[in-house]
Amino acid sequence: MPETGSKRVVRITISEQIKEQLMEDIFHHKYKPGDKMVESTLAKEFNVSQTSIREALRSLIAMGFLESEPFKGITVRKLSRQDLFEVYTVRGALESLAATLAADRITDDEISELENICEEMIKASEEGDIPKRIKLNINFHETLIRTSDNKLILKLYEYLQFGSWSMMTGTLSTMDPVMMAKRHQKVIDAIKSRDHERIDHAMREHIETGSKPVFESLDGDGPEE
Repeated sequence: MPETGSKRVVRITISEQIKEQLMEDIFHHKYKPGDKMVESTLAKEFNVSQTSIREALRSLIAMGFLESEPFKGITVRKLSRQDLFEVYTVRGALESLAATLAADRITDDEISELENICEEMIKASEEGDIPKRIKLNINFHETLIRTSDNKLILKLYEYLQFGSWSMMTGTLSTMDPVMMAKRHQKVIDAIKSRDHERIDHAMREHIETGSKPVFESLDGDGPEE
């Protein structure tokens, strides 16, 4: 059962869990470019219905991890560095815009909420609870997006599934987990300054630094970032 309370509850469905696991498997080369993703086979592997698998595959096609072709079925797409560069460039631009807009309207209570999430993230990292740290990281970014009070930015963020990309970044990163968590304080400090240029730089640097392990997980082909 999902937790209840005054804060927004994020319900993780079975299909979302499968999607996240398949993302990890693709980046760790369990599934290689060109490999077929067969619904019935995956349903047996995960011990779930084919409907859950179908939803997960549909999301991965939308994100560009898989491709579907007539008479060929669903296969793993070969991601280049250019593909990832485009994803993280757009994410950096979108979140820096959201943070800049948020700074013009954010309240002391909302800043405290971001700081509390950051503190919880640091604590989870110190305790070695990586899944909790990753969920708090996603919560931090989604809270900031919502604080911008821009519905189109929120729709784009959800449509492009940047929460899943954030999860992948945290999963693959070789950076010290505590340092990863503490990096969010720099974003908060920039927002508290209300300096748009500083905020833009802080958020773009935050996204860019976090994306490096994802780039490194790829083979060396394709354009460099």
